[in-house]
Amino acid sequence: MSDIKSRFKLMPLHGIIMCIVAILSFVAVFIPMFELFIQYKKQRTYSLFSLIMSPRVYVPLRDGAVNIDFRGFGGLMFTLTIVVAVAALTLSLGFQLYSQSRRTKRLGCLTVMILFAARLAVHVITLNRFITPEMIEANNMTAQRLYVVQSLVGNILCVLLFLGIAASLYGALGLTMNMKLLSYPYIAWIVVFTILPLVLILFRAFFAKTSGGYVFNLDGFSTLFQNKTVTAEFYGVRLTLQEYFSVFLRSLDYAVWTTIGCLLLGYPLAYILQSRSKRLHKTSSKLLLLFVLPMWMNTMLRTYAWRAFFGQTGVLNTFLMSVFGMQEPILFLKDPMLSDIITKFVMVNDFLPFMILPIYSVLVKIDESLGQAAADLGANRVQTFLKVIFPLSLPGVISGIQMVFMPSMTFYMIPDIITEGSKTTIGNTVQSFILNESPTYQQAGNVLSLILLIFVLITMGVLRNQDKEASGSGGMVL
Repeated sequence: MSDIKSRFKLMPLHGIIMCIVAILSFVAVFIPMFELFIQYKKQRTYSLFSLIMSPRVYVPLRDGAVNIDFRGFGGLMFTLTIVVAVAALTLSLGFQLYSQSRRTKRLGCLTVMILFAARLAVHVITLNRFITPEMIEANNMTAQRLYVVQSLVGNILCVLLFLGIAASLYGALGLTMNMKLLSYPYIAWIVVFTILPLVLILFRAFFAKTSGGYVFNLDGFSTLFQNKTVTAEFYGVRLTLQEYFSVFLRSLDYAVWTTIGCLLLGYPLAYILQSRSKRLHKTSSKLLLLFVLPMWMNTMLRTYAWRAFFGQTGVLNTFLMSVFGMQEPILFLKDPMLSDIITKFVMVNDFLPFMILPIYSVLVKIDESLGQAAADLGANRVQTFLKVIFPLSLPGVISGIQMVFMPSMTFYMIPDIITEGSKTTIGNTVQSFILNESPTYQQAGNVLSLILLIFVLITMGVLRNQDKEASGSGGMVL
């Protein structure tokens, strides 16, 4: 027994993963993972074991009945799955615990990988052949009225089997697994869903799609920077600007004021939360939850709620008319100045938690003895805050600015809903370009995205330089 324990302790990480997946794939035979639907209603949930224990289904309907017998199919799938699962479990434990030869262990990992792939294949075949066209025809049903879907447990099993295949392949190649490998899926995710789209944007900004392939041209830049002016109003001043430059200025205006508003509200709130946390010697998780809780609701729903609040027959107008006796409602959303202020207010409300959380996480780590030392040296509370606390919290402030400014620059849902599409921002401009059927406008959309990306990178570089100057004062939260 002690020898087996010592072997378990020496087992590599990929071997542990293989054994865990093998055990779970065997146990999954007895766990329900297939859901039978008849007439859009779930009738039964099956495991492979229950499929042979209760193979007959009879459901009376108003215009007939559904009568299905899974006896032969269930017995075959159960037998195949049991054989494969038991073999994978036996070999996973056997080769890892009792084999001394490295070559034998690699051969065992290869065999287990094949068995995991076979287990996954049998599972997929079971799902696809559960309800056959013959069953549908015999019961006078359609595929939309008689079908089987995979439950959450089935989805988890597929993920585990893929993980087991990856671990056994790693062992078959004779490599050594360590915890750094757990970062590889995240790196792959970043490459596929972040870096690759950026490369495609760069490519499509300079190459237009034609019937003969992609051709290099600068039509997107010509469309974006064409000599077309519009008259826009900023803070009551009417200006004649290049069309898309005015869009950029409006988006920048929203982003700047959203960031300033979040900082002015978020810093005092974060400071109060950390003061309460230190004073009571416990976390302020319940108060933090009050600020994070609105984020659990869909952004569109929150925005429409604010629109209803400020609407012509909304809560605010109803209150003003009933309390102050106003004869006519105020058209908050129709007036350009008021709708602009309301848009910025709603955006501040939406992004406020992204400013509070990083600032709070830095403030709560500042040692109280620093403030006491400043007081001993003759500093009052204002001087202590300005000379000690605020400089130490700058990393959190910079993190909050990054987390608010970057998304609000391209965020177009709130301005679009509040102003009913009367104010154009960079976000919906890019969207209208990309969705346009003209290749030239699609290329212009990629050019605008590229310019916006360069602007964001420059802004991040400036903020990073500021963070390096304050790096000795605290930590970043990103």
